Amino acid sequence: MKLYREASSRKEKRFKHLKKLLMKEEVLRAAWENLNKDTNSAGVDSLTIRQVEESGVEEFLQTVREELKTKQYRADNIRRVDIPKEDGSQRHLGIMTVKDRLVQGAMKLVLEPIFEADFENCSFGFRPSKSTKLASLEVYKWLETGLNQVVKGDIKNCFDNIPHDKLMDCLKVRIEDKYVLSIIESWLKTGVVEADSVFYPKKGVPQGGIISPLLVNIFLDQFDKNWKRDVFETHAGEPGERLVRYADDFVVLGKNWVDFAHIRAVLADLGLEVNREKTTVNNIKKGFEFLGYSFLEISSEEGLEGKIRLTPTGSSIRRVIEAVEKATEFDPSFPRPIECVLEDVQKVVNPWLHYYHHTEYVEGLEEIQRYFNAQLRQYTSKYRETELSRMQEGRQISKAF
Repeated sequence: MKLYREASSRKEKRFKHLKKLLMKEEVLRAAWENLNKDTNSAGVDSLTIRQVEESGVEEFLQTVREELKTKQYRADNIRRVDIPKEDGSQRHLGIMTVKDRLVQGAMKLVLEPIFEADFENCSFGFRPSKSTKLASLEVYKWLETGLNQVVKGDIKNCFDNIPHDKLMDCLKVRIEDKYVLSIIESWLKTGVVEADSVFYPKKGVPQGGIISPLLVNIFLDQFDKNWKRDVFETHAGEPGERLVRYADDFVVLGKNWVDFAHIRAVLADLGLEVNREKTTVNNIKKGFEFLGYSFLEISSEEGLEGKIRLTPTGSSIRRVIEAVEKATEFDPSFPRPIECVLEDVQKVVNPWLHYYHHTEYVEGLEEIQRYFNAQLRQYTSKYRETELSRMQEGRQISKAF
């Protein structure tokens, strides 16, 4: 909080001596606690979190702290694996060493409060106290004011295309500590290992990096600020358009018209471009989807401007139904008790309800409920038949002896 208050009150301040904060025991320990302990994946050094825990966490933290203190810390290469996607393509997943994950987590704890003081309110992704829910409510709010034209956009391969030099310039606006800057730059330039080859990226942020979402927000804050500045200048201090961004996904809302060329120009100045395949321009009467939410204007019977509906997307409902179908599959060789089936279904439905509880979700929930009821009836019938059959077999065996 101290860093945030100082950064908020002194907008021109460049922070020195961040290295001291980075290697503090409490900072490294907090970064360790924040690591995802559920994953047992290893980086290029083959060391896992479980192995660190078995050999001693405190000793590991002290070793890393000493490397930072003596400036001996070096970023390891990133191990890349390809994960198949539903559409048949591959998603690249970068796996860092536990040490690099720890130091990146500590760096995030130090830098985030500083840059949070500068970020625009239109940015909602990967930020403390921000969420997809708040982003959806922000879009809803502006639609309710009468903004009816919407550009829903996606920045093409954003995480892989951010220019290193421009990102470092953004960091230097607030950071004067050369050692901290050198560590971040080493993460940007570290090698990526795939099969037996190593390549060194010329642009982009580290794959799978804990600090990568923060670096993206730091860079895209220029997009937010430059877009806002241009819009205010064009409309003489009264913005005719509104921007809502969640990481590399965004919507721009306007009254009757949105300047799509302006959006592309602002991104081009940053060395980025819009993904044309994932970008749509629509009137709210036709509806659009953003972050898993569906927005649509329903006209009144009198033909006047109607109500904005915020609902779950059809695809999200279908995914839940598919998961319910899987959870209620009957295996005659291992029939699960009804209570276990209900628990499995709750594990699927409850997160969906939590994500959409602020929307008009009732119709979607009723569709899920109807499907679940039908599946449960089938499962219960098969379960009872199987149990009855087993009881009869048991009686026959008893009679035989």
